[in-house]
Amino acid sequence: MSRDQHKIPEDLLQLKKKIEILESQLEEIRLQSHVLLDIARALNASLDTRVIATNIISAIVSLIGIDQASVCLYREKTKDFEVIGVFDSGTLSPQIPSGLDLSFLSEVLTQGVTFYRPPQGFQNWQWICCLPLQNAQHKIGTINIHALRQPEITSEQMEFLETVAGHASSALENALLYAIVEQESITDGLTGVYNHRYFQKRLREHISLCQRRKRPVTFGLLIIDIDNFKMVNDNYGHQFGDNVLHTIVRELHNNLREGDLIARYGGEEFVVLIPETTEKITLLISEKIRKVVEKTSICYLPTNKDVSVTVSIGATLWHPLDSPDSLISRADQALYKAKRTGRNQSCIE
Repeated sequence: MSRDQHKIPEDLLQLKKKIEILESQLEEIRLQSHVLLDIARALNASLDTRVIATNIISAIVSLIGIDQASVCLYREKTKDFEVIGVFDSGTLSPQIPSGLDLSFLSEVLTQGVTFYRPPQGFQNWQWICCLPLQNAQHKIGTINIHALRQPEITSEQMEFLETVAGHASSALENALLYAIVEQESITDGLTGVYNHRYFQKRLREHISLCQRRKRPVTFGLLIIDIDNFKMVNDNYGHQFGDNVLHTIVRELHNNLREGDLIARYGGEEFVVLIPETTEKITLLISEKIRKVVEKTSICYLPTNKDVSVTVSIGATLWHPLDSPDSLISRADQALYKAKRTGRNQSCIE
């Protein structure tokens, strides 16, 4: 057989090359699909927005040469942005510069289109790429790229980024919805403080923590009752009574320490858990609250009259043999004593 008979036809060679290219592209698509599947799983593995933000940035950094990036959440109530994730290849503790104007992101979310401007040389924390995170109902936030290690973002990389943004929108919305449901399940609908069920949970945790500590430690419990609250409702109406409850909560927030826990215990009763305290400090806090409430007045709009209320407070400290029930019972006894002996006072048992 001659050499020409062994020669592969040119059109067959071209076909073979095309098949190889297609096989290579198919393999690339397969790898991208696996990567995107892994990213989707990672993003939906947590309901913590900051963990999700970290996973978003990790996914982007793994495939694109990025030096600086961030993820921001849009806060509907305040119409501003909260930074929940930051990446800077130059440091392990990155922070968004305080002077960076995040209001630019509102334009990106309003337009609903990815913003991209190729970098003109290296510049710290510029707006190179902003991808809107949103759905038909909600503005969720943005993914932002601030500095690149490569000349520009390719069209293939941009397609990848927008796919990641779609997964990120779903994951963050799920996390935000979960946070709302969780918050509603532990807070009182009227006053916004913790509810009775959550108080009981935290009380058990406080007891467990104190029992495990090597050095002696205790905590205080206050039960606060608004004096003659039924009379307030009868004389001024339940809406004004709600205003009284809101006012009491405001004064509690303003006059307690950051770590103190406030909860609504019943109709006109509130409880306060005071970590790592003494009898003297507990009584001082109790008296501070009582005096502040006594000096506070609430305007009754129909008559433009200022109305004042007082509170009686029962206080106690946790003892090593106490159960939740015995601790609450002792605080109740102290409250009953304060009521029985004239109201508008603090008693400690």
